[in-house]
Amino acid sequence: MIIKDILKRELIELNMGAKTKEEVINEMADMLFKSGAITSKEAFVKDVFERERIGTTGVGMGIAIPHGRSGSVINTSVAIAKLKEPVDWDSLDGKPVSLVFLLAVPKDGGENIHLKLLSGIASMLMEEDFREKLFKASDKEEVLNIMGFVKEDDLK
Repeated sequence: MIIKDILKRELIELNMGAKTKEEVINEMADMLFKSGAITSKEAFVKDVFERERIGTTGVGMGIAIPHGRSGSVINTSVAIAKLKEPVDWDSLDGKPVSLVFLLAVPKDGGENIHLKLLSGIASMLMEEDFREKLFKASDKEEVLNIMGFVKEDDLK
């Protein structure tokens, strides 16, 4: 499985108005539920917040990568949100978050996938040019293109 197989247009929101970490995670879990990736928004959100209690997923540079291995996950998925206003996330660098990647992985047998997905996204985000392009993206197709999932010809 590669990231391009689990990121879909309906799992990208580029103008999210959520004002708190809790609101962001709930709205993104809603996206996952509506797409059919999870069976229970409530169970998934609970699992994500259990992970948040272990340690912050605010990795710095304005980015958070919350994640949850959950029995409610049907399909491994990633949702992306750009926030209208930065949100406090208790990030490692102490700065608020404007870009969020929410990972959803099945609880059973998902540990290896979970770690590879988290590592892959974190590696991409270490590149300044990549981050800049994501922060400036103005539509979903542009985000997909930046992430290398859509060819220019597919956008026409």
